[in-house]
Amino acid sequence: MKLYYSPGACSLASHIILNEINVDFDLERVDLRTHKTEKGTDYYAINPKGYVPALEINPGLILTENVAILPFLAQHDPKQDLIPPSGLGRAKVLEWLGYLNSELHDAYAVFFGAPLEGKAKEKAYAEIDRLLTHINNTIGESDNDYLVDDNFGPADAYLFVLTNWSNGIGHDLTPYTNVIALRNKVAERQSVQIAMRDEGLIP
Repeated sequence: MKLYYSPGACSLASHIILNEINVDFDLERVDLRTHKTEKGTDYYAINPKGYVPALEINPGLILTENVAILPFLAQHDPKQDLIPPSGLGRAKVLEWLGYLNSELHDAYAVFFGAPLEGKAKEKAYAEIDRLLTHINNTIGESDNDYLVDDNFGPADAYLFVLTNWSNGIGHDLTPYTNVIALRNKVAERQSVQIAMRDEGLIP
């Protein structure tokens, strides 16, 4: 398998899960401004959508979108801990992935276009805060160690990656103590440390 990624982008979640399932895979960096890969390939020829992640499962067989890639990878976990195989547990993982992808990801993404100023910036921060308040409260009301159950899974990786973006946009995460506690747990995982190092995000 090969993961097309951009450092620190949402593709980092797929990178983390690839490390978790302990398979051989290749990485190819994508410049999202030029849409060229590090090997000089036109990325649009690989993924016409133009963004990451894209997972090449076999030559010519490409899967895109985190909500598809993350469960696909997680189901290859030899320990079968990353995602329940069926039933309500699996549905809960998909529920979280859908929410993170359609709501929280989009709320952060507005900061990656034209610079925001004044009331527009305040409104964008407020939307992130609204979503994180819900997530923080949900974690606080749960007896689970992670978002879905007591096992780390793709939704935890995705939340970790998205909330990393607070650092880059000057957003304060400190009010969200439950989110921070979960982030800290995720950050300690070897799969996360390796992915962050491979993408040049930590020494």
